[in-house]
Amino acid sequence: VVILVYVGSASAATDHTHHEVLDENGDFTLSWKFDDVNIEFEAQAKTRGWLGLGLSPNGGMPGSDIVIGWVKDGQAYLTDRYADEKAQPPVDESQDWELLSGYENDTHTVLRFKRKLQTCDDRDRVINKDTLRVLWAWNDQDPDDSTGPVYHGEYRGVRSSIFIRNTVNMEEESLPNDVLSYDLVMTNTTIPSTRTNYWCKVVDMPRLQAKHHIFKIQPVVTPGNEGMVHHILAYKCHINPNRTVASHEHPGHGCYTPNMPQDWMECYQGSIIVAWAVGTGDISFPSHVGYPIGDEEDSGQVLLEIHYDNPLLREGVADTSGLKFLYTPELRQHDAGVLVATQQVGFSQIVPPHAVDFKTEAFCNQECLGAFIDEVGEQIHLFGNLPHAHLLARNMRTSLIRDGVETVITRDDNYDFNLQSIRLFDEEVTVQKGDTIVTECTYNSAHKSEAVYGGLGTENEMCESILFYYPKIKMIFCDSQPHPLSILSFAGVEEINMEDPNWNGWVGAIPITKPDSMANMTYADVVESIVWDQDKAERFSQHIRAGTFAATCGGSTQSNVDTVSYTKEVRYPTPTVPAAAPEGVCSTSTGTAGPQMSFLLPLLSIMSCSILSTL
Repeated sequence: VVILVYVGSASAATDHTHHEVLDENGDFTLSWKFDDVNIEFEAQAKTRGWLGLGLSPNGGMPGSDIVIGWVKDGQAYLTDRYADEKAQPPVDESQDWELLSGYENDTHTVLRFKRKLQTCDDRDRVINKDTLRVLWAWNDQDPDDSTGPVYHGEYRGVRSSIFIRNTVNMEEESLPNDVLSYDLVMTNTTIPSTRTNYWCKVVDMPRLQAKHHIFKIQPVVTPGNEGMVHHILAYKCHINPNRTVASHEHPGHGCYTPNMPQDWMECYQGSIIVAWAVGTGDISFPSHVGYPIGDEEDSGQVLLEIHYDNPLLREGVADTSGLKFLYTPELRQHDAGVLVATQQVGFSQIVPPHAVDFKTEAFCNQECLGAFIDEVGEQIHLFGNLPHAHLLARNMRTSLIRDGVETVITRDDNYDFNLQSIRLFDEEVTVQKGDTIVTECTYNSAHKSEAVYGGLGTENEMCESILFYYPKIKMIFCDSQPHPLSILSFAGVEEINMEDPNWNGWVGAIPITKPDSMANMTYADVVESIVWDQDKAERFSQHIRAGTFAATCGGSTQSNVDTVSYTKEVRYPTPTVPAAAPEGVCSTSTGTAGPQMSFLLPLLSIMSCSILSTL
């Protein structure tokens, strides 16, 4: 036990660079700063007893690295503990948390302490750039010397966070002198009482006479709806003077439904301004980058799309959520762009049940990416990304292959659907003609009894990397999907009929023609007939990777690139020099083919309109 007499005045952690409120009532706050070796915290809890902080592998107590501290009779105490079960955590033999200061006032206990990011204690969690499940708790009694901390009762919770992350400090950056703002929000909208809903509205932006740059975007979430507003997308619509525009009071329409005006679909062929997801917070571009609006390609109209996740099926919930744009006529050096590198959303993505670590991989067609780079005349530079998948995802990785050599751009080995934060890179990553971008997702479906398909719903899956870059090119997305026969051949299918008009572009309805014993079955019939286990899921993942893929891409209507010509059947771009494994750590890690391609052509218009709206 570390003991320290605190001398000083009560003050907030103004020298810390990161701050979070861990509970809904604001009773437990955490501030921190870090360098290459250490991380320092200040925890403030509304108690005069003990407070505790834990780093959990999955949100539960077993396996957690825990620190508990308190102040008694003017002295601060801190203990390094661990948990193997749901019980009072025992004291760790290696006391790696160092108490720096502590005090209490009439209402709160405040402790400041630090630790190495890697301690070489096998009971400690490594603190790195992965998502962490942060446990918090307190009790209003100080621990007894003999019995230790008493049970926290209702004063406990868990929140996901990323401790080691870069941010753009707007206070340190030179802000523009001329700052304008606009709230792009829903109005008079009632969230539907179904689990997954995509809601759209096209609105007019303020009319600009010259090009401006958006330099910061803030979420505007209706109080009480934080658990239902899962992600928000904004698309800059291309010019169409006859497009249907909603009035300010209009509630909007369900996206991709007959009620939505068809000319709103055109906006998906514009360009993405921003993708925001739960846990992201404010989005600030680096000082040399801004998103262009008011330029010659801008119609002055924006499509706002919100994904509402309503697991409790609540009824009559009003919502006015959206985004606040901060923009300026003081132009920055580069125009920013957003590119989505993704597994094509739909039945071609299958996550088998009973799998602990099933991998899905998707990649950009390097020829198509190169054509868009040629069109702008220079290579692009990635400065951040937002990885996106759904409930089963546990690990996500984006990498770059150049001349056969693979380099990891970003990874999260403890991904959480409820914390989808934009990660700004330590160093910008250059992408040039001939490079391939790969997105890899690993899923845990051990608790599932049936296969999970890709799709829009929260209960479906996705595998996407949303990349922020400059200078802006006219490419919107690039994706890949396993060829249907590559998937079905795992179950013994020899031939499918892509020419049958009855399947109508839906992969799940593709008919089987050979062998005779499987004739007249459909794609969905075959997949659902497979009896899965962990070993079979692993073999299926390897089988898919060894087969062929349909690689496609999409651009804005202002581009001259013929994207249809790049729709091809290709092999997975296996690197000759795979990316090196992460540097060794000394403590427990936080988590750590078939017919010609004519079958894709009926899907191109659908994909170009909807692929980017499927966060």
